[in-house]
Amino acid sequence: MATDLNRKSDLDPKNYVASVEKALRLLELFSERSPQLTLGEIVKLGGYSRTATYRLLGTLEHLDWITRTGDYYQLGLKVFRVGSVAVNALMLRQEASQSISQLAANMGETVYLLVPDGLRAVCLERIEGNAQVQIMVLDIGQSLPLHAGGGPLALLSHRSDLFDKLVPLCPLERPNGTKMNVDDLSAIREDTLRRGYSRSIEDVTPGVGAFGAPIFDAHGKAIAAISIGGLAQTLKARETELAGGLMSSAREISQRLGHQID
Repeated sequence: MATDLNRKSDLDPKNYVASVEKALRLLELFSERSPQLTLGEIVKLGGYSRTATYRLLGTLEHLDWITRTGDYYQLGLKVFRVGSVAVNALMLRQEASQSISQLAANMGETVYLLVPDGLRAVCLERIEGNAQVQIMVLDIGQSLPLHAGGGPLALLSHRSDLFDKLVPLCPLERPNGTKMNVDDLSAIREDTLRRGYSRSIEDVTPGVGAFGAPIFDAHGKAIAAISIGGLAQTLKARETELAGGLMSSAREISQRLGHQID
C-alpha cells in the first residue's frame, strides 16, 4: 500500500501539487472493511511521517472531508455529497443515452446533454446526427454561460435560483459579443417557458443555433437539459419538427428519472 501511495505522479511538475495528492490518498485508505482508522493505522498504511499525516488529517477535518471521534478518523459527509453528484451524473447519462441517440438519428442533427455548474452549463454528452454539415460548438467537458446556447437557456429559464444569481450581473456579454440586460434576460425566460423550449440563434457562433429543453428529476427540479444544434437556417426551416422531437425526448428522460408528467 505504501508503495502505491508514494508513487510519483506522471504529471508535469508545474501542474503537480504533492500535498493535494497526499491528502486524497489518505481518503482512499478508508473502505467498507476499514471505515474507521486511528492515526497510527493511517501512518502505517499511508507511508507518510506522523507529523505530515497529522497535519493532512487536520486540514481534511477542518474542511469536513474527515471527522474524528476520539482516537478514530472516518470519512465526513462531504465525501458522500460529492460522491452522490458523480453517481447522479452517471445515472443521468445512462437514462438519457438511448433517447438522445434516437433523437440525433431521427433528426440528423447534433444533440447535447448539459448540466448546470455554477453559472455555466457543462456538456456531459454529444451525439452527432447524419447531417452533411456537422456542428461542433460544444465538446464533452466544455461549457457555456447559462445566458447563451439552447441547453443553458432552457436550464436558466426553469431554475429561478440560477436566474436570480444572474440578474445582478447584468449586463451580460454573450459569446457572440452582444450584451444582455435584465429585460432581455426576462423576455427570453418568459418566451422559453411559454413555448416549452429555448431558442438560441447565433448567440454563440455565427450561422449556428440550437433549441433546448429541460430535464426534470423526481422532485420537479430542472437538473439538466438537452439541446439540438445545427445551422441557423436549418433550425428555422425545421423548427416545429425539431422542437417537437426535442421536447418529446426531454419528457421521456424526465419520466425515467421519476418525474411525473401532468
